[in-house]
Amino acid sequence: MSPSVYSRYRTAFVEALAQNLGVPASEIDSQIKPADPAHGDFSFPTFPLAKAQKKAPPAIAAALAQAIQVPGLEVVAAGPYVNAKFAPMPFTGEVIDTARAQGVRYGGSDAGSGKTVVVDYSSPNIAKPIAFHHIRSTVIGHGVANLHRALGYKVVGINYLGDWGKQFGLVAVGFQEYGVPERRHDMAHLVEVYVKANQRAEKEPAFDERARDFFRRMEAGEPEALAIWKEFRETSLRDFERIYARLGIKFEYMEGESRYQDKMEPMIAEIARKVGVKESQGATIVDLPYAENEPPILLKKNDGSTLYATRDLAAAIDRWERFHFEKSLYAVATDQSLHFRQIFRVLEAMGCEWAKRMVHVNFGRVHGMSTRKGTVVLLTDVLDEARGRALEKVQENIKAGRIQTNDPDGLAEQIGLGAIFFGDLKNRRATDYTFDWDDVLAFEGHSGPYLQYAHARTCSILRKGGGAPASYDAALLTLPEEQALLRGIARLPVVVQEAAEQCEPSFVARWLLELGATFNSYFTAGNQDRGKRVLLEDNEPLKAARLALTDATRAALAAGLSLLGMATPEYM
Repeated sequence: MSPSVYSRYRTAFVEALAQNLGVPASEIDSQIKPADPAHGDFSFPTFPLAKAQKKAPPAIAAALAQAIQVPGLEVVAAGPYVNAKFAPMPFTGEVIDTARAQGVRYGGSDAGSGKTVVVDYSSPNIAKPIAFHHIRSTVIGHGVANLHRALGYKVVGINYLGDWGKQFGLVAVGFQEYGVPERRHDMAHLVEVYVKANQRAEKEPAFDERARDFFRRMEAGEPEALAIWKEFRETSLRDFERIYARLGIKFEYMEGESRYQDKMEPMIAEIARKVGVKESQGATIVDLPYAENEPPILLKKNDGSTLYATRDLAAAIDRWERFHFEKSLYAVATDQSLHFRQIFRVLEAMGCEWAKRMVHVNFGRVHGMSTRKGTVVLLTDVLDEARGRALEKVQENIKAGRIQTNDPDGLAEQIGLGAIFFGDLKNRRATDYTFDWDDVLAFEGHSGPYLQYAHARTCSILRKGGGAPASYDAALLTLPEEQALLRGIARLPVVVQEAAEQCEPSFVARWLLELGATFNSYFTAGNQDRGKRVLLEDNEPLKAARLALTDATRAALAAGLSLLGMATPEYM
């Protein structure tokens, strides 16, 4: 895939400056910034050159602007800055043609071709429900995976299930006390059992010990314990797969901590040999210097059972051996920051140079979903409510004549899911956010439905105009609103690159909001000034050009929404 229009012009500007100044392009590249929209698209400050050239920065900028020429860019000086602005042509045609040709793949590149990225995300516990608090890991991880796929990486998405540990012992002994045998394959019943068992374990140490003992039996390979574990695990997986199918999310691998159950002792032995271990109050810990008040890295409890750290270390090594990744990303809450710092630290101490390629993609908490003790807000319940609330809005808009659809239920599902996804992803991942139904489901403002409606509006305009034109005259698109829209479309490839580098899907979300607002301003301008309408009745060449621009906008919006895992309805 060839470089994007935006990056191609930026590179040409950098190379022209570098050649004139006699320095490497890399030295200039880091100094190029987006310009004030009133002055251009790229800006180069000349302050660093003043001392060497013994000239005032405005004089240097004026000389540079006069000396360099870049086809397709208008280069001018503005005080101490050299600014470059896209000339309307051929920029206009290039942006429209590229977006239309690439469609939903617009914004991508082959920058990651031949490289592998492993993304660990979602990761619910078996025999427990997928709760609403799993939404952040799930949608952020999915967004990060999509961003890397768009850049040509081979993405290995792993749903690393919590299917090993004392929590499973709680389900097993809880079922002995509270389970209904006829409902052993009913996920909802397993959840009920777990809640009761967990409450009892908090009050009765003896019951908690029974759960711990069951897990010890699992680790010892006792056939009866493993048979129960396997049966409940399969029940959980069937329920999980149903929910992920609804979300439109697929993983390359659904594998859990149990994959490493036979690697625990070899793992501890390898750490002992390469780093060192020691006993502390009967537990086995990694023998490393620790900061004041820093808890040690436990590999084995005093009862002989292993912990998350032991299994995560084994998993990291296994993934390197299987995939030889360029990056290994963990979409896990900020609460686990210490855990991952310690895991990476142990791997580095073991001499694993690839440990530097591992990244904790941390995220904050969701507030606003109240719970009672002993209960959880199930993700399926939230999705159902989102669909129900969206259906009410769809039906209201159908009656008012604002929405046309033959499938209101299907549209409500698309809007409800999109509202949940975007309501999360519009926030910087490291920050907390408060969930609010009115906010996420609003058809106006910073919401998923607003953006889906913008996409549907482009489709409606194209239908009314007879479809996207096969040919058009790009030189006719000279309105400031049209040029602003073109610049917004042109930026998506840059946004995708930056979002992938920082594992920050919110960059795409915010770009979508900006493009949606720019398009709506363009469309509204036509309501106020007849000459600015897309569907001009008396000027077919201009109508064709504006329909082509609308089609490019549709493609760009669809590409951005798809990167976030959202549907792109054509009727709303």
